[in-house]
Amino acid sequence: MTEECEITGFSHQQQQRWPLVHQYLCDQLELPDGAELDDESIAQLSQDIEKVLISQIPTKAFLKKRNGLYEHLKRTVERRFKGSSLKRFGSTESSLSLSTGDLDLCLLFDGQKPKKVLKSLSSTLRNQDMENIQVIATAKVPIIKFTDERTKIPVDISINNTLALHNTRLLKKYGDLDERIRKCILAIKYWASQREVCDAAKGTFSSYAWTLVMIQALQTTSPPVAPNIQLGKERTHLEVEGIEYDLTMAENPHSLLKETNTQSLGELVIHFFRQMVLERPWDGHVISIRNGKPLTRKMKKWKYAKPHASQAILMGAKTRLGLHSFPVEDPFNHDHDLSRVIRPAGALDIQEEFFRFWIGINEGKTLEELCAFKNPDRIQLVEEKDLFEDLRQLKKEEIDEMLKENLTQHSEMEERLKALQSERQNNIKISQALRGHMEETSGLRKEHRSLVRSLRPRSQKMELLQKQRDEYNQKIGLSTHRIREELVKVYANLTEDIDFFRVPSLQREEDQFSWFFELQAMHAVALKADETHQEFISLVEEQKTAVKDLKITENKQSEVFADLVRSEPILADIRSDFSEARQFDQNAHKLNKVIQKRRKELRGLRREKGRLEAWIRVSSRKNTHQHSKSRGGKRERKPKSGQGNWKPRFNGPKPEEVQNRAATGGSLSLTDLDVLLNSGGLASVTKSKPNPKSARRAERKKKQNSNRQLSAQRGDRAQSKKGRKE
Repeated sequence: MTEECEITGFSHQQQQRWPLVHQYLCDQLELPDGAELDDESIAQLSQDIEKVLISQIPTKAFLKKRNGLYEHLKRTVERRFKGSSLKRFGSTESSLSLSTGDLDLCLLFDGQKPKKVLKSLSSTLRNQDMENIQVIATAKVPIIKFTDERTKIPVDISINNTLALHNTRLLKKYGDLDERIRKCILAIKYWASQREVCDAAKGTFSSYAWTLVMIQALQTTSPPVAPNIQLGKERTHLEVEGIEYDLTMAENPHSLLKETNTQSLGELVIHFFRQMVLERPWDGHVISIRNGKPLTRKMKKWKYAKPHASQAILMGAKTRLGLHSFPVEDPFNHDHDLSRVIRPAGALDIQEEFFRFWIGINEGKTLEELCAFKNPDRIQLVEEKDLFEDLRQLKKEEIDEMLKENLTQHSEMEERLKALQSERQNNIKISQALRGHMEETSGLRKEHRSLVRSLRPRSQKMELLQKQRDEYNQKIGLSTHRIREELVKVYANLTEDIDFFRVPSLQREEDQFSWFFELQAMHAVALKADETHQEFISLVEEQKTAVKDLKITENKQSEVFADLVRSEPILADIRSDFSEARQFDQNAHKLNKVIQKRRKELRGLRREKGRLEAWIRVSSRKNTHQHSKSRGGKRERKPKSGQGNWKPRFNGPKPEEVQNRAATGGSLSLTDLDVLLNSGGLASVTKSKPNPKSARRAERKKKQNSNRQLSAQRGDRAQSKKGRKE
């Protein structure tokens, strides 16, 4: 079925995707006013919310993983960028995170451009085995997104996102103010996440935007649950990239609440959806928590721009939604509308889910039904496997064989890695040597290029002059000196005294003058030919000198490179130029990629080795325990390292006490007799029998030592053993 609706223009597929929105646009949807909601259903909703939130409490194991990941990234990044600081922000820091919350981090760093930092950071993260690394450098706040390989926790790192730190502090203040505020925010985020309208990348509201929308709803209850924390006479301002922001936050937000709101969680959530569905604050207002209540579009100067969502859908997939269609003002950056990421389809999805929840809650549906995952097929329910699950059914011999094979692979991989690293270092060394040689011979190469560039034009000019000279010579037919001789001869004939008896004929006279003029013309051409020839000869000499200088520079370069080869024999068969150095750089880069891949494989082998060794220890301990149980005795503990003479702890009487009791005639139990026998029997009693005389002597000596003075005294302080009275 492909028929379009005559009213909305929606296709059959679009009608199925947004059935409630379609009915609403066709004036066929009757929205309940909420009057049917009784106290019992509201109380049940509160209980359901509490149950959901309990299930969304992050486990200790998950928190440990997330904290460990943060500490690891902090050490890695701050070590890479000296003077930087990696801080947490977002829902994980404000305690407004669901069980699977992402890790939002901000890198505060001065001195480099964000794009350059992101490029370097991506390389560092790649070396740390992070997955799905995406660099978004064109965003207003540059960001890098990735996933930790081990924990599978998504991480976002933004650069110098200072305002985000203050936003986190503000939201934390709201969450700490009243437990209901935190629970309401988590409940809405849970609903939006389950119904797939909580992903800015997919054209819907972000988690941060939903938080602000919920806080605004809690500010508009009667009386308000959440005050406007950004009130205060003394204002705090911060300048970021030339823009000043008001970061004022009340120190004691409780004092801002004049009355106490006693509504339950269910009532507050219903208030939120009633407001979104029936009152539709976006039609004429802007969500603004720093104002404490919605701002009018006129006050904010954010008009409801066209096209609307339904119109944009019909105009095509590439059509953008009109500006400020669902305006949500950032509490600090007042020019930032958080709805700018919403696409037409995302806007209709949000409206559809609002209608669905409101109608469903009025029909008596449970929270579980209303928050059921929209596309169950997309959920990947991955059961956490036991670390040793695949090893439990294997025999000890098989485990030992696996460990042996792992150690072999580990050794081979280390050798391969060493070879690759050595090859890469050689490429880098060659490239550096070539570039050093290029820098050292830069003057010679510059001179060489200048000489080479001069050869061709000079050669071309020489060819032209030679051609002109030959043309001149073809015109005259005689050499210059022959022309001059002829000119002198003819001139003499024409100017000598006339012999009347031998007067030349008129024809002969005309021939003589004609020849003379011809010789004059030839002489002028001959002079040009001589000039051309001389210029040609001069250029030939210059060309010879240039070729000679060229050979000298080439010899000097060869000598410098020969010295380099003597110090670095590896360069013997390598051409000395920048293209060759560039090739070695490319080789080193390719080898680095291979090395990173091999290092990742090596880390996997090490983890597997640790897992196998851990299972061997666990299984051996288990077997020992079972063996001791079968014998009916207690299992003796293995001594720790450095405790080779370890003995089991014995809590019975000490041998000295038993010996003293036996010597003085005291009563002995069976345990005392056992201790006495183990300590040497009755003979030990006589040995250890106290001597009254020696006891008195020891007591007297102890008293004398305690009364001794450390200052100088007259007389002898000590006596010899012989002179000492017993």
